[in-house]
Amino acid sequence: MSAAANSAVFHAAGTSGSAILLIHGFGADRLSWLANQQQLSAAGRIYTLDLPGHGETPLAGGGRLEDLVRAVAEAIDASQIGPVHIIAHSLGGAVAIALAAMRPDLVRSLALIACAGLGQGVNESFLFEYPRCASAVEAEAMLRRLVSRPRLINRYMVARVLEQLNSPGGREALIAIANELRQIESVIEPSLQALAASPLPRLAIWGAADAIVPLDEERLSDFGGERLILPDVAHLPHIEASRAVNERLLDWLTAQS
Repeated sequence: MSAAANSAVFHAAGTSGSAILLIHGFGADRLSWLANQQQLSAAGRIYTLDLPGHGETPLAGGGRLEDLVRAVAEAIDASQIGPVHIIAHSLGGAVAIALAAMRPDLVRSLALIACAGLGQGVNESFLFEYPRCASAVEAEAMLRRLVSRPRLINRYMVARVLEQLNSPGGREALIAIANELRQIESVIEPSLQALAASPLPRLAIWGAADAIVPLDEERLSDFGGERLILPDVAHLPHIEASRAVNERLLDWLTAQS
């Protein structure tokens, strides 16, 4: 592990190969990749971190996208692991896109899962209600909105959400970040345009049943690159369809080597 000045910490898995950075989504943390990181380590050394305002990393700045991007860039620079392949979900995808546009020297490829900023907006009621969940019943109901198969939501996941929300500053941090996500399409548009005109390899993975960041075929087409659309899958393809997603990501990473 190594920490940047902003307190972001990388957690590494695997011992060799290209650096592969996994960036989680809104309200999640590095543990959201447990169904993926072991399989993906066959393609390189896996790094995970908690974005500012999530997990063990305190909020850096006011929760703006540029604050989150700066934190990730500083962590990569401090650890000297760049350039990296990035696999990112939801909010993490927006961070990855902005990072690739701002610091192209740090990014080798992008694989974006249900990426905020590439869909039809982020569900407003989810952004408002998630940081305000006060009970296990409320948290479970909120998490069930992320999947097509509610049985995937277990007591551990519910307890983890409440633990993070109830940590000092946890709710306030997510409320601040949610405010940025409400306008993420306009915030990220310059970065999208820059990448659309670049040769950076990019892959988009989406669940066709995603109601949190609904699929936008036209926006994806303008962005370019490869894509995998999964039927009957909602906002967590890497969890709901982990086998299919892991196989596609391994093929993708191999092709970038």
